[in-house]
Amino acid sequence: MQQEDMQKRMLIFFAVVSFLFISFTVISQFFFPENKKESPQSSQKQEINNQNIPIQTSGNFDLILTNERVNLDTSKNIKVKTKFGYIEFTPFGGRITSVYVEKYNHDMISDFSKKNKIFIGELITSNPNLTRILNFSEYTVSQNNKEITFKLEKENVSIEKTYTIQDDGVISIAVKTKGIENTSVALLSGVSLNSEGSFGHEGAIIKTDKDLIRIDKELKQPQIIRDNILWAGEENKYFLQIFTPKNGTNTVNVIPVAKDTTAVLVNVSPDFEGFIYSGAKLYSILGQITDYYKDLWKVDLDLRSSIDFGFFGILGKPLFLLLHFFYTYIPNWGVAIIILTVLIRILFFPLNHKSLKAMRKMADLAPEIEKLKKKYAKDPQKLQEEIMKLYAEAGANPMSGCLPILVQIPVFIALYNVLMVTVELKNAPFILWIKDLSDKDPYYILPILMGLSMIAQQWITPSSDKNQKMIMYIMAGVFTFMFMNFPAGLVLYWLTNNILGLLQSFIVNKTMKK
Repeated sequence: MQQEDMQKRMLIFFAVVSFLFISFTVISQFFFPENKKESPQSSQKQEINNQNIPIQTSGNFDLILTNERVNLDTSKNIKVKTKFGYIEFTPFGGRITSVYVEKYNHDMISDFSKKNKIFIGELITSNPNLTRILNFSEYTVSQNNKEITFKLEKENVSIEKTYTIQDDGVISIAVKTKGIENTSVALLSGVSLNSEGSFGHEGAIIKTDKDLIRIDKELKQPQIIRDNILWAGEENKYFLQIFTPKNGTNTVNVIPVAKDTTAVLVNVSPDFEGFIYSGAKLYSILGQITDYYKDLWKVDLDLRSSIDFGFFGILGKPLFLLLHFFYTYIPNWGVAIIILTVLIRILFFPLNHKSLKAMRKMADLAPEIEKLKKKYAKDPQKLQEEIMKLYAEAGANPMSGCLPILVQIPVFIALYNVLMVTVELKNAPFILWIKDLSDKDPYYILPILMGLSMIAQQWITPSSDKNQKMIMYIMAGVFTFMFMNFPAGLVLYWLTNNILGLLQSFIVNKTMKK
């Protein structure tokens, strides 16, 4: 009896652990967000943050987050239409006030930035008076198609700032100055972007020639990064806002400016060149930009490293490339997900087949095990010996049904991360009511079908334990509820995988009955 109970517990344990381990990443992102504790020193700062008012920064660079900045006139903004949407500039400081990406109906300049008038392209110095002149003064503006130049002559300070807008979303910038040689200078390359949900990193991102550094937007104290830095800025799971100086830089400052909001300052010389990228993390575009500057500047910027494929990225990246490959021939991301799911299922067909056959054998042995339990009810040691003998004669192994499932878990988690962070799925329709594969199913049709498919799969899958089946039915209900608010693309993958699992179970049942 003890041995039989142990076998039951082992089977249930592996089944439940398989499901829970698969869903661990999912559940933690949505139901158990990390709690951040405030230090006693930050209580006064927190009170200001709750009002969404910028706090005064400290250190060498002062952003001058006062009413002097907030009250700046924005009625004279200049709009430049682009291939991807439009860009707006303000003549006050020659700063970028809007980068609208039409494909995603998204403005890269956050609501916080617009409200408090903290914009990318600002020149911040260690001299507050110079910072005022450079960013709060009205420049003269000249424009030639997609090239716009801002000039200022004031109080012995001369500055010429030229932006050139490329079709791929790159904004080249060249700055020439006089009168600011004796002060530290930095370009404001990013301010925390609007949130895209609880999944993925949100905050500062810094790329060195060796590492990729991410700093959460919940930062409480300024941080200075010193290294051979290629580019730096802000990110969320879908979008990137960075500045890349030609020849790089050795210092980046990440400064908290409000609750869950940071600004990134890239140290530059008084005269400098580089480019700003403020747009979607499209794998193809980031690759094109990287290749272009690899030829031009002879440096690998590796912009694609900003796409976070997760812990199992070594698997996630190939899965994404396959997904992208399928899309090039069948331009529907939903269909591409289905094809990829079929391919993964084929790849794991032998393992799944072995698992189903093992479970079938265990189910067939259930009556014999019941007889042994009655026969050796008073002799647990003999019962254990006879059960193991029965397993050996039938070629059955209780563990063989569970291990193939565990092997596939990294692949699922990798694909889960791909579907969660891939901006290509944002606003991408599938069929009929599914207008955005990155958003939940508005009518919950896919999650309900997914839950029903899980129930059907458990019903058709052989099992030697009724309690185990009941646990799986309960898990089907839990997963259905949990997947209600998940991206439709992820639910589509799970539904397709379940349907293919049903077909495989049907085949195994048919072949083993012969």
